[in-house]
Amino acid sequence: MTKKITNFTPDPEQMALWPEISGNQINGLGEDAFRHPTYVYWTDPETIPHGSVQKWFYSKNTAPELIATREERAVEQVVPLSDLAENQVKQPAGEWTRTVKDKALNLGAEAVGIAHIKPKWMYEGKLLEFSHVIILAIRMTYDEMTAAPEPSAGAEVVRQYTRGMKTSKQLASWIREQGFDAKPEHGPLAGDLTLIPAALQAGMGELGKHGSIINRELGSCFRLAAVLTSLPLVEDNPDIFGADDFCASCRVCSNHCPPDAILPEKQRVRGQDKWYVDFDKCLPFFNETAGCGICVTVCPFSRPGVGHNLIAKLAKRTRVQKT
Repeated sequence: MTKKITNFTPDPEQMALWPEISGNQINGLGEDAFRHPTYVYWTDPETIPHGSVQKWFYSKNTAPELIATREERAVEQVVPLSDLAENQVKQPAGEWTRTVKDKALNLGAEAVGIAHIKPKWMYEGKLLEFSHVIILAIRMTYDEMTAAPEPSAGAEVVRQYTRGMKTSKQLASWIREQGFDAKPEHGPLAGDLTLIPAALQAGMGELGKHGSIINRELGSCFRLAAVLTSLPLVEDNPDIFGADDFCASCRVCSNHCPPDAILPEKQRVRGQDKWYVDFDKCLPFFNETAGCGICVTVCPFSRPGVGHNLIAKLAKRTRVQKT
């Protein structure tokens, strides 16, 4: 199991590349009014203040297993999508929904949810071209992730991002073959919209204190991919099972965070109160450890076989409080 690392000091070489502007400021920490999210990382490095730091991440993390998984990802990146069929297959939205979910699961996703896209999820400057987003949860191997923050855990993250890329592209291609346009989105690079708010709306779980989603089946040990489309679909509902209340009193992830970046209370971010991870504290350690991965692995919900018992206890506690 991942052990607590203390006394972390960022590499001066990395910090010399940091911009003057805070990543928390770009993210909108402390802002009372809504605005669209702005790219802060994982996009074209020439277009963001932290671009030099992002480049440093790749120059720093060159373990053989990381290089091998990135090469596998590069192969998948160039696979083209299917052509858009001229004629649309006609089916009711409910039938399309069942078919799409079955297809996504057969292609390799561990969980699937659907949401109607809200304009506020779009990054600044991006246009809303599709009506729905199909969210795909891609499980990471827990035993591999317990090595975090070693390079082998980073390689597992890349491996599952690649699987998410492959699954989303295959699903998008299949939808295009039915005559409906579709666009895949997958990590690690950001796409047109923020996936976490869409995934929460699509029933993937609740936002945890560590800034990632807690799913009732997968815990936090998974990655997101998605397909944007205007295929007629039926949306899912958010899945609220008590993780938010659990996080309010749990300190497992924050106690294991080497740079102490996980804030103990919710913060105001672009007009919304939410769990938030201090970007300026998190990123230096993240960059020096191939993406870290400690917080999502030590989350009690992530341990296989534990989630259902935790949820049952949370439900029992809620019933007692109401009586």
